Parts: sequence; C-alpha cells; structure tokens
Amino acid sequence: MSLYVSYAEGFRPNTGTDVNGIAFDPENSKSWEIGTKFALFDNNVSGTLALFRAEKSNILAADPVNTGYTAALGKATSKGIELDLNAWLTDNTQLAIAYAYTDAVTANAIINADWGVNIPKGSPLVNIPKHKLNLTLTQDFALFGHSARAGINTTYVDQRLGDSVSPAYELPQYTLVRIFATQHLGQNWQVNASINNLLDKRYFVSSYAALWTQPGEPRTATISIKYNF
Repeated sequence: MSLYVSYAEGFRPNTGTDVNGIAFDPENSKSWEIGTKFALFDNNVSGTLALFRAEKSNILAADPVNTGYTAALGKATSKGIELDLNAWLTDNTQLAIAYAYTDAVTANAIINADWGVNIPKGSPLVNIPKHKLNLTLTQDFALFGHSARAGINTTYVDQRLGDSVSPAYELPQYTLVRIFATQHLGQNWQVNASINNLLDKRYFVSSYAALWTQPGEPRTATISIKYNF
C-alpha cells in the first residue's frame, strides 16, 4: 500500500475574442488529490482510492451585456471521491468496480444571458451526476480450442441538473446493462460481439435546457471481425 499527494496547475487556450476584439485569457485550473494505491491478497485485489478538489476560472460563457458575444466570466469548483477496484474472484473471473462522487458547483454568481436569470454562487453544474458507478464482470475460458472472454457491464448514473435557470428540471437517474464477448480464432483472427443497453431503457444523456435534451441510444447490437497482420 502506498500513499500519495499531488498538486497541479494548468491552462487551456480559449479561442475567439470578446466584444472589443481582445483575445481571451486561457482557462486556468488548479487541482489537488490525495489518495492510496493498494494491492492485497497476493495482488488478487488492487485499486486506488482518492479524494480530489479542482478549480477552474476564465470559463467562457455568454456575454450578459453584449448579445451574441462570449466573455471569460465563469468559475467552477468540484470535489469528491474516486474508487477504482479490480478483483480476481477466481483464476479466470475478474470484477472491476469504478465509483465516483462529484460535487461540482459554480464558484461565482453569473447571469444567464439567454434568459436574463441570475445563477447564484454555489449552484450545481448542469449534466454532472453526484454518483456514478460502473461494474464489469468478465470470464475467461477456452472455446473451439482458442481463448475467449465474455462479460457483463452495468453503469449507474445519478440524476443530474438539466437546466441552469430551472433547478426543478432534472434528468432522471438510469442504469444500463451491456453484454460482450470476444473469441480468438487462431493467432490473427478475432471476433467481437456486444449488445449495448440490453434492457432497452429510455434515458437521457445530457441537456442544455428543458427544451433541448439529448436522449440515449436504444438497444444496439454490434459484431466485428479483427485480423492482425
């Protein structure tokens, strides 16, 4: 088991100019993380547990004074917990768990230029769930004299704010199931198959506003053949 602490500063260039033709300053970020990496039971269980906090400033937003222009007005913070865990239940069966708790909010008050509504400091950010969980169970085996793998994946996404000017509009939580398989045929051939959204759930991926919401894909099956030269 090992402990670590990290701190980072960064920037990302903002494209375009403001109403006066002046190029925007870059988007700045600061992040802190403290955590532990561990390997237990003869390395059959390994993973990472971390606490994090991040800050961003100079985020581009619609200019509340000059319609049709943008301005570097936004600030945001996020903090939370992340857990990644991999466990070999048997020599051929593996379970992977990934969980994240994220509390992301505005760090300054801002006016939504589209509707002229004030967004107070500390308001939750749109499309960011507080809880997200991913479970993947895989099984390795032999079929037709060659190695194969099959598995099932479940993803849970918590409810999220869907409209910054209407806190009552939330995208509902959802759970998706995916099954997949891989079959090797000799050294060079490989067949992959998967079914996404196995239960054909109706869900929403993201939203800009109550009148602009993106639905998720229905049940989708895919088969592919891969050849390595």
